[in-house]
Amino acid sequence: MVEFTTKADRYVPSPQVVAQSWIVADADTGEILASKDPDRLLPPASTLKMLTAVTLIDRLQGDSLFAPTMQDIQQAGTKIGLRAGTEFRVDDLFAGMIMNSGNDAASALANAYGGWDNTLGLMNATAASLGATNTHALTPNGLDKYNQISTSRDLATIFRAAIKVPEIREILQTKQRWMESPTTGRKMKLYNHNAMLQWDYPGHIGAKTGFTSMAGNTLVAASKRDGRTLVMAAMRTGMKMNVIAPRLFDWVTDNDEDLVAIGNLPEPVSAPEPVAIPAIAMHQDGGPVPGQEDLLQASGAIPSDTSAGQSSPTTSAATTVLVGIAIIAALVLAAIFWRRRTSQHAA
Repeated sequence: MVEFTTKADRYVPSPQVVAQSWIVADADTGEILASKDPDRLLPPASTLKMLTAVTLIDRLQGDSLFAPTMQDIQQAGTKIGLRAGTEFRVDDLFAGMIMNSGNDAASALANAYGGWDNTLGLMNATAASLGATNTHALTPNGLDKYNQISTSRDLATIFRAAIKVPEIREILQTKQRWMESPTTGRKMKLYNHNAMLQWDYPGHIGAKTGFTSMAGNTLVAASKRDGRTLVMAAMRTGMKMNVIAPRLFDWVTDNDEDLVAIGNLPEPVSAPEPVAIPAIAMHQDGGPVPGQEDLLQASGAIPSDTSAGQSSPTTSAATTVLVGIAIIAALVLAAIFWRRRTSQHAA
């Protein structure tokens, strides 16, 4: 059911939008102007890449180099064409992830920050700090994975944060650019998949689309209309991006004086400024090159002393074995006791 509120005695037609879940809000104030089932849990597809961008953009030095791994180049779906071992600048990888929706670029960025596990933990912590508490990331690129979920409210919240980051906003507004490996000279041309940007939609700030078999079509977008910055998100929509986003933005602009906010997007909690580190060198078959973990420890991304308050793997394994032996011994004693008791009753 579509939800919106108008001033007394004012008629406003419902926005004609086809999607299972959507939301449109003021990006500056956070006021929600209309929505439909905004907390429905659905797969986010490639709109999740905006969480990857928000999480890592200030934590990786853009001019540092990263050589993609086999894991990166073997990602399914849309790719920019990275080759394992061919170094590229980190800022080019961000552009390839956002503009071309490169699944290989998103994976490479996650590995550049010490691997998928480390990055995904940070992505989920970042989502929670923004107030996107229903988002659960299991990949850095949004490819289908069971229980990888978000909501249109969360996606709008994440994209609201994304357009406030100058580096991300610049990429969102770039139609095309070249990326070149400084070590091999290999060049690739990047094209922004955002149709509204390519067609110069008035006031458009940026957008990110997504599609997978589980998620269907997903979208986040932002535009500035009559001095007001609007952000929207839609999940499982049957409409094209360049139709659904302008329709919602036009609806708000046309009826702005009659609309009353129905709620607010969450505000982020304060957090320490992230420390930017160079991309971490990774083995082609996975895992940081020895010594690279020091970069993450220096940045505060992982504890510098992992032994404090924790058992070592050897201790944990020994404990597990002892517990197992104790359980088996207890079962044997119980069996002996039962047999003796049964024999006495039989006699």
